[in-house]
Amino acid sequence: MDKGKSKVIEREADKCENPPPRKEKGYGSSSRQSEVTANRTEQPVKTLMREVDDCEDDEMFYPELQEANNIFKAVYKEIMTIAFEANYYVEAVPALGSIEELQKVFRISPPSDWRLETTTETAIVPISARSLCMNMMNLDSWHASMSHIFHYVGGYIPDGVFKHLKDEDPSILHVEMVNAEFQLPTPFAAVRKFSFLRFLKEIIPDELWAIIDVSKDYFQHIDMDYMFEGKCRRRPSGVIIRARDDHSEIIWIENVEVPVLSQFQDNIYSAIINSDVAFSAKRWVDAFLWNLKRYQSAFFIQEIKWGRPYYLFLLSLTKNMRLDFMKCLRESPDDRDWTLLTDHGMRIMQDATMRSPEACKICGYISVVSFRIQAKPHLVFQYLVKKNRQLQWHLFLDEKEVLRFAADDESYLITLHQRSIITENSCGSEEYILQEASWDGFGYLIISAIMNQADVFCSLVAGYKDVDLKPSGFAIVPDGFDSSLVTFSLQEVLQVPDTHTGIRVKSCVAKRIISEIIEEMADVVKSAS
Repeated sequence: MDKGKSKVIEREADKCENPPPRKEKGYGSSSRQSEVTANRTEQPVKTLMREVDDCEDDEMFYPELQEANNIFKAVYKEIMTIAFEANYYVEAVPALGSIEELQKVFRISPPSDWRLETTTETAIVPISARSLCMNMMNLDSWHASMSHIFHYVGGYIPDGVFKHLKDEDPSILHVEMVNAEFQLPTPFAAVRKFSFLRFLKEIIPDELWAIIDVSKDYFQHIDMDYMFEGKCRRRPSGVIIRARDDHSEIIWIENVEVPVLSQFQDNIYSAIINSDVAFSAKRWVDAFLWNLKRYQSAFFIQEIKWGRPYYLFLLSLTKNMRLDFMKCLRESPDDRDWTLLTDHGMRIMQDATMRSPEACKICGYISVVSFRIQAKPHLVFQYLVKKNRQLQWHLFLDEKEVLRFAADDESYLITLHQRSIITENSCGSEEYILQEASWDGFGYLIISAIMNQADVFCSLVAGYKDVDLKPSGFAIVPDGFDSSLVTFSLQEVLQVPDTHTGIRVKSCVAKRIISEIIEEMADVVKSAS
């Protein structure tokens, strides 16, 4: 940051720690009371009483506004301090009055059964600063840009003290109350639930902004949300954004308190869960860049006549496929979609939306299981990209790749393979497998679904959004240096006499496939060494 920018930030030191006086109401000042008295004979009695009540309400409301203002300043100063201590482009910490005692609250050690994760990352991202601010403050856009990390996100614009705080401080452009849940791609790791306030603050007009997050429990005057309980705590966190032409230079700060796993919760994901890697600032930056890369990908093979804008249809379809896949990996499955049959080491569920007459005994089943492979994640990924299609088609007879949409480095890749099949009712028809394979800097996803000709036409030519796909696939995350943790989800329709048989069949199939994968990967590792 140049000296001019530093001086602009430092000018915040001249601001008092109280909010600036209101222009309209004056917080019950003597001039306001005189005005009311002077007009007493001209105003109706009800209007006069309302004016007096407004003054009394202002006097009662002012301490809450003052407290919220001071806490917000302490939160803002804390994220600027973290960025400054990380030796990024913030060259000075703003002096904002006597708020040191409030700021110390953010440095208190967490309870013994909790731990603190504080990580930072800087990057230049190919999106304008204003667009990035809009993306972060619009919860739907924020969710869409990193949907494979979100379990849930919702929010609303708060009223009361926070509405007045925004009105009184012109540098606060927007305030949002956010409820969010973040997940790893496995049902064997608990989601992280946060309830926090998000502020958009303009630091230097048209040049520097900050997205500021902080858990709502730091503020005293917020009503409890009994529909959503944040189990984790978001200390001052956020993103500092500096405009660089049509790009943005960002400092991402993650600063959270999360529970420590007990020995009774121990599983193969414990090491990752108890580290700061899975939800670090770097992970969020990489995930955001991953989403931008999706939209910058291009067609390398294209043998189908498309509708327009065809690439948006394709990205929308694969996004929905990814969301459905991640729903199957939730810690607690949605009973509107799935009936949980067993969850002992391997999760097996029955599709609650697919019911057939009792005599047919046909129903959709899904198995979800996590396991470890002694191989580096990128080797596992390269092997499973092809294996995943093979598990659904079994034999690659007359297979043809009719679509290939990829990033330059193929860290994001969509393919559509076609083959001819012969059924009892037809001499021949086309069947397809749509597959999305990607790496977001932390983990890998390989997700695919079988499609028929009608599915392809409706979704990719006509652009219909209600095509019902049943995705299967793999999620791969690192486990140390030479090991990988893999979560495998397989959906299929079975015709079995009862659910007990369905459980047994799904369990046997999943175990056989895992053994096959581990054995074949051992050969891949030997060949690579």
